[in-house]
Amino acid sequence: MTVGPQRSGSLDRLTAREMEIARLVRDGRTNRQIARALGLSTKTVEAHLSRIFAKLSIPSRTVLAVLVTTGDRLAA
Repeated sequence: MTVGPQRSGSLDRLTAREMEIARLVRDGRTNRQIARALGLSTKTVEAHLSRIFAKLSIPSRTVLAVLVTTGDRLAA
C-alpha cells in the first residue's frame, strides 16, 4: 500500500490530541461519537482529521486506523 511520496505513517508527527482522535477512529468511532467523548464539536473533530490526513499524507480514516493498529509499521 502506498500512502504518499515519503513513508507517511509517522504517527510521531501527531499532537497528543490528534493521536487521541486517531485511536478513537481506530476503535471505529464516528466523528459525532468522538466529539461527544472529547467534549468537542463535530466540526472540530473534522478539522483535526483533515490535519491528521495532511500530516500523514493519507487519504482516509481507514488508512489511519490501519496505521494506528499496526503501530506505524506499514509496508512501503
